[in-house]
Amino acid sequence: MTQQIIIPEPDPIPLPAPYWLLKFLLVLTFILHIIAMNFALGGGIITGITDLIGRKKNSQFHLNLARSFSKMLPIATAFTITLGVAPLLFIQVLYGQYFYTASIILAWPWLSVILLLLIGYYGYYIYQFNFEKLQGVRAWIVLGSAVLFALIGLIYTNTLVLMLTPEKLAQKYFANPHGTNFNFDDPTVIPRYLHFLVASVSVAGLLVLIYGLVKLKSDESFGRWAVRYGGLWFVIGTVVQYATGIWFLLALKKDLMMIFMGGNGVATAVFGISVLLSLVSLILILLSFNAQNPRPLSIFGIVLLFLTIVGMAVMRDILRDAYLSDYFKPEQFEVQPQISVLIVFGIVFIAGLITVGYMLNKVIKAKPVTT
Repeated sequence: MTQQIIIPEPDPIPLPAPYWLLKFLLVLTFILHIIAMNFALGGGIITGITDLIGRKKNSQFHLNLARSFSKMLPIATAFTITLGVAPLLFIQVLYGQYFYTASIILAWPWLSVILLLLIGYYGYYIYQFNFEKLQGVRAWIVLGSAVLFALIGLIYTNTLVLMLTPEKLAQKYFANPHGTNFNFDDPTVIPRYLHFLVASVSVAGLLVLIYGLVKLKSDESFGRWAVRYGGLWFVIGTVVQYATGIWFLLALKKDLMMIFMGGNGVATAVFGISVLLSLVSLILILLSFNAQNPRPLSIFGIVLLFLTIVGMAVMRDILRDAYLSDYFKPEQFEVQPQISVLIVFGIVFIAGLITVGYMLNKVIKAKPVTT
């Protein structure tokens, strides 16, 4: 019996900008979103565990770090939400016929994201404003919020992977048309999700390290401790991420996996360079632990990690188009450039990045309030 493949027609509204520009903006805004998301999710996990360790060992360094990060988590969450709007819109513009269909098949989990986000976001604020009052309960509140955010990531992974397999859409819908059809039968969902989850902890570890670098001048002992502590989270997370990344790669269909194994020159080069950059970054962060001045090694390692994230985002885009190669044809789009709208978007986008950078600088350099 031939499998029924039903794919909605693309949106008839012309693209407001050239296809290549929208693709570039999709990847760029996704990079910014994923960095903020790593800080919000991974930062919540690290903060909760750090708080538990601090109370158990009566370690002032651990408790001071948890107290400082209690103020950063709501801000990181706000950045994650704000910076997530643009890539989601670009996905809808370019891949709407696949994305909307997949989100309908997972309608109830998809709609629950709003509720999960509100509860998790509120939990971070409870943790911040009641840090001293909550005592032993507070770590579980922040960890509970992080779990809710991790669940959102799982829902997104399910939806976005289903989007990449249009041949399964009709089958899943007619098997369960009630909007509760998860995509766990796809062998890539779990490793892809774990790769994302572990990455959030790894990248958030670098935020701790950056915080330590900033505090070196005012409190050298705490600053050096934070550099090593955050670096350790990064190192362990990165090593585990290699394992989940290999699992994810092997879970792909052979033709998709081979794209990064020599089948596509650009994809293979980006993959190889990204892995190399992450290894060098890992070594530099390790060397910074005992360096007399950890700042140069740490900063270089952070820059290389950022370039690794860029490479991974490009690989993600290449993989998406490889999945949809039999269905998605960019030439199908009609383009009617709206120059004035693009100019306004560019101005607001740049102004927003400057504002975010200014706010981050203020938050990181803020002096912790002790009681």
